[in-house]
Amino acid sequence: MRRAFGLKGELFVHPVTNEPDAVFAPGRRLFASAPRRECVVEGARPFKDGWLVKFAGVDDKTTADGWRGVTLGAPLDELPPPTGNEVYLHELAGMRVRDERLGEFGAVASWYELPQGLVLEVRGEEWAADVPFNEAFVVALDREARTIAVRLPDGMAEKRLRVES
Repeated sequence: MRRAFGLKGELFVHPVTNEPDAVFAPGRRLFASAPRRECVVEGARPFKDGWLVKFAGVDDKTTADGWRGVTLGAPLDELPPPTGNEVYLHELAGMRVRDERLGEFGAVASWYELPQGLVLEVRGEEWAADVPFNEAFVVALDREARTIAVRLPDGMAEKRLRVES
């Protein structure tokens, strides 16, 4: 969550989902990180580049301010299965990454989000690279095989950092 919004406990949330209206539907159970706790959506509405979400028990700005930086997740058994080349973010860690020219060079160690989008931290035995997770770089994704095929632009491979042993 980015920040509190207003005085009545609403939170400004940046969703990392294609279906924020379903995830933030009233009555929906979500789990918050740090500390891990269950929360129930009382209401939500789109706002600018995110959503304003009201959770049960968060009734004022002071309480809402305590939620800054908290990550939300939905119960896995309540999520619809991804389709096509879709993947849930928690599935990315450990996926093997292969470049069309360079071959396999590592696995997804973690990911982080920038304003421009998601970036994969790919680490191998000898190399490390941060690869944008978008259509310009990702050629194919196979959830079953746990592989990601990428097309690194000329020069990016040379800019990868050598991992110190």
